[in-house]
Amino acid sequence: MKKLDFEHLKSEAGIFHYKKKDTDLIIAVVYVDDTFFFGPNKAILNEIKSKFIAKWKCRDLKALTEFLQMHIIQ
Repeated sequence: MKKLDFEHLKSEAGIFHYKKKDTDLIIAVVYVDDTFFFGPNKAILNEIKSKFIAKWKCRDLKALTEFLQMHIIQ
């Protein structure tokens, strides 16, 4: 995550944040082999997700509907 310019939150082990400007805030939640990203700027969000997917050879499951057996409604 450090190579993608994310910083680790000191208070939570699996939460990282990316911030270049006020509009570029992206939060990443990582738990074992599950990760999701969210933030207000979709262009930056998609760019970061693409870099993450290329680095870790994973796939984008699109809209988040469930995480750790919790149902997510957006």
